[in-house]
Amino acid sequence: MKYFLTLILVLSLCFSVQARKKQRPHRKKAVKRSYSIPRKIEKDQDVLDPDTLRFLYHSQKTGIDLDTTSNLNLYYLMYNWVGTPYQFGGSTKNGIDCSGFTKMLVEEIYKINLTRDSRSMYKQCNPVAKSALKEGDLVFFNIARGQISHVGVYLGNNKFIHSSTQKGVIMSDLREGYYKRYFYKGGRLIPIEKK
Repeated sequence: MKYFLTLILVLSLCFSVQARKKQRPHRKKAVKRSYSIPRKIEKDQDVLDPDTLRFLYHSQKTGIDLDTTSNLNLYYLMYNWVGTPYQFGGSTKNGIDCSGFTKMLVEEIYKINLTRDSRSMYKQCNPVAKSALKEGDLVFFNIARGQISHVGVYLGNNKFIHSSTQKGVIMSDLREGYYKRYFYKGGRLIPIEKK
């Protein structure tokens, strides 16, 4: 009798698994593609061009109208670095840390020399309240031992770009619980020395 009940149970499980498989649509594996970002979207440009679509997608994702932003080069550079892994002390596409990424971005886009660590970077800024942040301002966080230990570059609409220890170069939101909790201050760069 036990054998018979076990057989019925096993068969019913097999049929229910097969029924579930039939209900689920087949999903294709995502294909990784690397597109370059268009330098400029012309009014007559084909909007079905993959580079243009990617550019518009990121505009929607950030909630920032990239057609009207003051510095498109900031966004082009950002897209080229997103996904770069984190590496403490790193400064290349093979791996980069938060201060190395911020230093590279600020020097490349704003032509301002920065020191290499986040605490020293803060000293090169005028403090700015979170509500007064503008594109290109730096955002500082007290994550380790109550000291400034993380930095990123503000993009607008509460978004900032940085190199996260867990995910590498990513865009995050200041309203996320983690960053909201550890946010210290914003900083507007004092252009002392041009590169």
